[in-house]
Amino acid sequence: MSHQEQQEQEIEALEAIYSEEEIQVICRDYPNIELSIELKSNQYDDPSDDDFDVSLGIEFTESYPDEIPIITLAGIEDVFSEERISESIQKLRAVAEENLGMVMVFAIVSALQDEIGDLVDLKKKAKEEIKEIEKEKKEAESRKKFEGTVVTPESFREWKEKFDSERKAVIDAAEKERLANLAGRLTGRQLFLRDATLNLSDVTLIGAQDEVEIDESLFDNEELEGLDMDSDEDFDE
Repeated sequence: MSHQEQQEQEIEALEAIYSEEEIQVICRDYPNIELSIELKSNQYDDPSDDDFDVSLGIEFTESYPDEIPIITLAGIEDVFSEERISESIQKLRAVAEENLGMVMVFAIVSALQDEIGDLVDLKKKAKEEIKEIEKEKKEAESRKKFEGTVVTPESFREWKEKFDSERKAVIDAAEKERLANLAGRLTGRQLFLRDATLNLSDVTLIGAQDEVEIDESLFDNEELEGLDMDSDEDFDE
């Protein structure tokens, strides 16, 4: 049987095994026969966010099945790394090598179903690791809050200086506000005691009395003579 006949017969057999939703023959023309088979990670349980679909691509070479076909995987690029996908393809190629000389697509699909099981376990493990990392992160944050910050003599001194400075600023501001509110209600005595310039001005006025000059043109001579007489008498007494 020629390679072409073997390939055409295998396509017919695969279409009988898989449903129209599962298999798609992209090209039927020998020697460019190409097909894809869709596989689901979850075929029986209720759908979940962890489910994914895999598209197996098969391209027959001119001498297939005496030569392994070109194998590709698609649809899982956002789920698994490029390295992990390449690893899966290598496993499928190894199965193809074992079946060299015989039609092998069904064997490759069976191997892929087993590989999907490993990929599902890998995804679950990665998800659990992420949860564990998040859990450890939260626990570390909780421990940090509970333990607080370690106090050293240097850090305490810095804190004390900052605290005293801020406290003094608050007290000064409160005192200024209090004085501003009382400024309109202070008595003369309170103002005198509060403002040293008032004390200085009174002393200045008292001292200035000794230096007052009398303008004699404002008085009659008799008045001046009487003033002098009285002053002398006062001094004599």
